[in-house]
Amino acid sequence: MLFDKGTVAEMMTDWPAKPAVHEIPPDSVFSNIINAKLLNTYLDTGCAPADEINVVREGAARHPRAYAPAGTLDPSRVSTLRARGYSFQLRNLDRWYPPLHAMCRAIQRETGYGCYVTGFVTPGGAQGLDYHWDQNMGLVCQLSGSKTWEIWHPVVADPHRDFKASNLEPLDQLVKQLKADGPDQVIELKAGQVLVLPRGWVHNPHARHQATESTHLTFVMRERTGFWIGQKLVKAAIESAPLRNIIAPAGVVDEEAFTSAVEQARDQLVGWLGKVDARAMAAELLAVATSELEPDYV
Repeated sequence: MLFDKGTVAEMMTDWPAKPAVHEIPPDSVFSNIINAKLLNTYLDTGCAPADEINVVREGAARHPRAYAPAGTLDPSRVSTLRARGYSFQLRNLDRWYPPLHAMCRAIQRETGYGCYVTGFVTPGGAQGLDYHWDQNMGLVCQLSGSKTWEIWHPVVADPHRDFKASNLEPLDQLVKQLKADGPDQVIELKAGQVLVLPRGWVHNPHARHQATESTHLTFVMRERTGFWIGQKLVKAAIESAPLRNIIAPAGVVDEEAFTSAVEQARDQLVGWLGKVDARAMAAELLAVATSELEPDYV
């Protein structure tokens, strides 16, 4: 629904490492299940779940009381904020809009990667989020209008989960340098196009030069890594009886004793992992990779 068959085949074996723009195939039914009018209707009627809404202008977010004082979206306040240049982020659309849920689950079965969807509605001449990088691949689908993407090469290697996340890093000096250097590339993403944006690439998206509203969806691809496999393996190590043994309090609060306990647990874990049937574990993890729902990420 997002790429032609040749692109899909290439992505399955050579996951993109650089930004690229693709055209949504002309025979795709993507526009039949989601469009800008639908996103706007959710906002204009107040029917979108308030706890899945962020309101942002130039990187600064408003408190939910500004648009959902009673716990539900207030359409009049939404209208006022939009008129003032605030962007609305509709998070986890796949959790509350069934067609996108079905699409994400199909992508997950196809790739083994987790997937969730976020929508963005930005007034013309405005900016919502600013300088940051993401921890996962984003497939940015422009629904209406256009958006400018200023992009820089990664400044950290292989950010993942909360490791080297841009919202946990001091960015003031970096942003000054990025502004001074200018972007490595500028992409004007138009309706019907998809921007493939790999993790780590710094970007500053905006509609400051646009006269009309910009709406887009970002499909976030939760790639699988060796760390993901390692987490699952360690979780499975609960089967090891020695690793389930209780450590007495004295063995925890005494540094020397606790060092010995850590060494023993490490050796027991390594020993247990060495006996794991890789093929059987792979079969179990494949079932998990293609079916588990991902935790929410802000």
